[in-house]
This record gives sequence, structure tokens and C-alpha cells, in this order.
Amino acid sequence: MKGTNITRNRQDIIFKKMSELFKDETLKYYELNLPKIISVKPTELPVINVSDRNMDFVFELEDNSLLHLEFQTTWKKADLLRFAQYDIALYQKERRKINTVVIYSGKYESAESELDMGLNKYKVLQVFMIKYDGIKRYKEIKGKIEKGEPLTDKDLMDLVFLPLMRNEKSEEEVTKEALELAIEIPDENKKEAVIGSLLGFSDNYVREEYLNKLKEVIRMTKIGASLFEEGVEKGKREGERKGKIEFAIRILSKRLGNQLTEEIKEKIRKANEKTLDYIGDNLLEITIEELKELLK
Repeated sequence: MKGTNITRNRQDIIFKKMSELFKDETLKYYELNLPKIISVKPTELPVINVSDRNMDFVFELEDNSLLHLEFQTTWKKADLLRFAQYDIALYQKERRKINTVVIYSGKYESAESELDMGLNKYKVLQVFMIKYDGIKRYKEIKGKIEKGEPLTDKDLMDLVFLPLMRNEKSEEEVTKEALELAIEIPDENKKEAVIGSLLGFSDNYVREEYLNKLKEVIRMTKIGASLFEEGVEKGKREGERKGKIEFAIRILSKRLGNQLTEEIKEKIRKANEKTLDYIGDNLLEITIEELKELLK
């Protein structure tokens, strides 16, 4: 996983918790007709020339195929090429069929799903979370917890995907609210599975600086205590991030001159790791129009 305050040697905890929640699920609630999930797999791949060396998530399915799951809060045509490169590298490693699903946040109603390369075509399945009312689902799940009613598997899944559903608030704010709700789940195993999954997925749409707020929410839980690290390592990562950002801004300033306004610079400083990696790998080619679209 990318860009969090979660220690590398604790990532297996999140994968374990996600496996507990997703095991024997099919994502049928989101209109995906796929075999049941068996487990979560590591996403490290052979080095390939893309902005982010790791895919978001890979699940092993009951029929021995793989589910490659990507979360997108932005859309660029270049994303399809990136996903295709991931899948080629994953197939080279696993030699198994791959089902690639892109889950778009509540900002999007449509996006291109096919990369036409002539004789070769690459296609992904898509889920547009704008179809799901996040405000309504939050109230329904909250009401069940307050009344002491048991949560269904669908409730637990919706709680995990709540930050991506249609909502008036940002993904970050909804993630925080979802975590606060998850803490109230009486069943300890389900509680930790939901928290672990929320944290795992949030790495793709929550800025690193916002993670401190999430940490405060789950500080007193068992999984929170084991996941978040303090002190020297945190400072080191923050220093590395700042250095990467300022280097990118310096190069872009030389290329784009006055077009790179202070407002755009500030947006770059607040961007998430996935966006920063993309900018970093395209410093010499990216146009001001592409940069503005990326930082919306």
C-alpha cells in the first residue's frame, strides 16, 4: 500500500482483515457477476514503466482466477493503459485469468472502459458508486447499530464502500465518519475487519496529512494500536514526501513558467501519493491542461 503512516511489516494485518471480510463474498451487491473471493493477494509486480508499481488490490477467486480491483476518484484515458500494463505484469507472474474492475467514486457517471489497440483490445468492468446513496446508507447502518440490531454482510460491505458512494461530503470526511461508525460494531472480529478494509481502501483516496485524523478515530482500538507508527519513521516519510513535491514543483516551474500558478502549486502539495507519482513520472511531458485536470 502506498503513502500511509502504516508500517510495512503491518500491512499483512490489513490484508488479513480484508480477507476475513471479503472471503466468500462476490461483490454481487455492486452488480458484479464474479466467483466468490477466497483471499487478498500481495500486489508487488516485476518493475514496469508505470507511475505506480503496485496495483490497488488483487483478490484470489474461487475459480482460480484473479480480481484486480482499482479505485478511482479521477478519470484519465491514460489510466486504462496503466491498468493494462499492471495486468500484463500480473499475468506474467501468475499465469491466471484476470478480471479487472474499476470502482469510480460518486463524482462519475461514466468513463471509457476499453483500450482499442487494433487487433488487441483491453477492457475493464466498471462500478459507478454514484448510483448508491451514501447518506441514506449511513443513516440506515447507524440506526441499526444504535438499536443493537445485527449488521448483514451487505451492511458491512456498504460501510467499507461508503466513502465512494454519492455524498455531499468528501471521501476523506466520509471515511472518518465510517470509521467512527465501525468502532461501534459490537462484534470485535467484524469491527476489525471493517476498520482494516476501510484503512486499506482509503489509502487510494485519502491524503497522507488527513490520516492523522483517522488515526485519532481508531487510536483506542486493537487494530489501530498495531497499525500506526510514531516518531522517527513518520518524520522520515514526511521529509521524503516534501522533497519529492518541491522537486516536482521546481521542474514544472522551469517548464511551464507563469502558467504554474501558486494555486496549482498548493494543489500539488496537497495531492495524494498516486497523483504525485503520476506527476513525478511525467514531469517532462505533462501539459498545464493535463495538470489542472489531474488536480481537480
